[in-house]
Amino acid sequence: MLDTVNTITKNHFQDWHQDEATSLLLDFDIDDNTILDALHLCQNTFGYIDKELIPLLAKIFNLSRAEVQGVVSFYPDFREQKPGAYILKICQAESCQALGSDKLTADIKKFLDLDFHQTNSEADITLEPVYCLGNCSCSPNVMINSRILSRVESEKLKQLLQQLGNT
Repeated sequence: MLDTVNTITKNHFQDWHQDEATSLLLDFDIDDNTILDALHLCQNTFGYIDKELIPLLAKIFNLSRAEVQGVVSFYPDFREQKPGAYILKICQAESCQALGSDKLTADIKKFLDLDFHQTNSEADITLEPVYCLGNCSCSPNVMINSRILSRVESEKLKQLLQQLGNT
């Protein structure tokens, strides 16, 4: 697993600027896309959904601010704070739990000194739960940015995270 460090791409999100978000959404075709598409576009660009984006999307999609905020808060993949360069998602689904993800989660929380939805600024890692990565036969699973790792053991993951923190 340690040789995978070179295959994990570091996130490079843009800093939030309302003018940049407005420009990004000017070319957005609301006839062919939904508010979810717009939210994903913005989160992929900035890393999170800034609170200033809510009224902008409400205006574009002719929705209330409450409706837009309801969409953001309903879907767990949308975050409202900028994440680290590495987003570590640990599977919490039944198959992964049966094969040790509870212990893996506890070990990594202690190792990084954080809880879910928090960022360790020194390591530049954000920890998030995920409820199935579709790889149940190889549990427990984690995802670091877009890279899925299988049959993960605490000590090997800690070593990998240390290597990522040194890159």
